[in-house]
Amino acid sequence: MNEEDVKKKVKLYIQEADLYQSQGLLNEAKETYLSAGKLVKKHESVLKNKNLLKMISKKLQALKGKIDRVENEPETVNLPKNVQDIIKNKFAFSQNDDTGALEGAIALAKFGQFEAALGEFNELINRDSIRVEAAKNIIRCHKALDTIDDAVAVYQEWFDSDFFTPDQLNKLRVFFQGILDGQGIDIKLSEKPDIAKPPLNDAAESEAETPEIADSELDEEEIIDISSVGITLNEGPKKGETIEYDVSFQAGSVINLLISSDDKAFMETLRTGVMLNEVQFYSPIAMFNGRAVVSSKSEIESGPKQGYYSLDIKVVSIL
Repeated sequence: MNEEDVKKKVKLYIQEADLYQSQGLLNEAKETYLSAGKLVKKHESVLKNKNLLKMISKKLQALKGKIDRVENEPETVNLPKNVQDIIKNKFAFSQNDDTGALEGAIALAKFGQFEAALGEFNELINRDSIRVEAAKNIIRCHKALDTIDDAVAVYQEWFDSDFFTPDQLNKLRVFFQGILDGQGIDIKLSEKPDIAKPPLNDAAESEAETPEIADSELDEEEIIDISSVGITLNEGPKKGETIEYDVSFQAGSVINLLISSDDKAFMETLRTGVMLNEVQFYSPIAMFNGRAVVSSKSEIESGPKQGYYSLDIKVVSIL
């Protein structure tokens, strides 16, 4: 290989490495720069430009510094504790201390502070009146943090202890199993023998008996756990499409969805106050159609879901 061929090949390697780096593929860029350096060393005798290897070395050093910074960055960036306290207090609407505390912890999760919320729920699980709801939200936090194996381990601890009544534990099992099945995770949760399934509420019983029922207003108590929703839009770039999202958190009739920044156009269509007339609600034990209103939306500014949108919709009726 003559000098011209070597220089041309090295140039191609460097261009390829620069492209990898611009796309954030830092390790691929590193390997390509190393290949360029090996080629220069192999044909050093035919090269008049003795600075070529030094140039590649400088590029590698700069890239190494970038890789070190990326690897040493914390995976989650949490808001300061005083800001977390403001969020908890601002969104704790209930006059009941237990319910208000639960609302505050859910608000933290909606703002992407899943680890802080998880800590709150682990404390709230000791309060009898909200024990089951706190447990469900512990599972939801692990789902959001992609630590579903930890959630399975926590559930097994609950199963092996007498912390929950058999009926409460079975409700948690049905709830969590629905999440696992929905994500295609082949795990079957332990089940207590001879425990009746949790009763369907009025909405679910109506769906099971009569597929089409009259439009009726819902009370907070009537809303079962929703695992995912399908929204059909009547305007915007995705008009007529049904878009399905997993439910992140739920407080009564208010359902929270975490939506990727890739769906910015979809989020712009969902203005606060917009009525969604075609919504499908999926739960582990039933599916029903209904209507919901967009109650709030915000962009998550820190934490593992930074850049995602947090969208709240309130179920107002079933069809």
